Amino acid sequence: MRRRDEAAFRAFVDERQSLLRRRAFLLCGNWADGDELVQEALARVYVAWPRIATGAETAYTRRTMLNLYLNDQRKRKREVLTDSPPEPVTSDHDRELAMTLTALLADLPEKQRAVLVLRFWEDLTVPQIAECTGVAEGTIKSHIHRGLAALRDRLAEPPLTGAGAAT
Repeated sequence: MRRRDEAAFRAFVDERQSLLRRRAFLLCGNWADGDELVQEALARVYVAWPRIATGAETAYTRRTMLNLYLNDQRKRKREVLTDSPPEPVTSDHDRELAMTLTALLADLPEKQRAVLVLRFWEDLTVPQIAECTGVAEGTIKSHIHRGLAALRDRLAEPPLTGAGAAT
């Protein structure tokens, strides 16, 4: 890579490093996996840097991160993790502690999570997300709708039963 390109790449990384880490954290659900995602994405962007059009660096990096994340999720689905599932949350106090944004996002399918992060964290429009992911706008809207519905269901309080229930 030429010195001018390398300097531009370094300036790009310095300027957007914290934004890239936050985006990766929201996608992955933890900082360690997020940092690995950023590192791998930047390694690929570095190799492609001379071919990336001026002004398209952010979009190219976003798309690279998204593709790497989705590919990793596909690989993880093929892994056999344990003999038995983890125990469910039993107390209301534990349930409240577990209801963080990252926990809610972690329960969504990876495509819904990716689309919600791009829409509501990155503040991209549906056409921009469709362009970024290569997926039809209708499918993007469907992922957003289903993802939000799943989040709303998870946030909804269980209905009252017994003496306190409305009749």
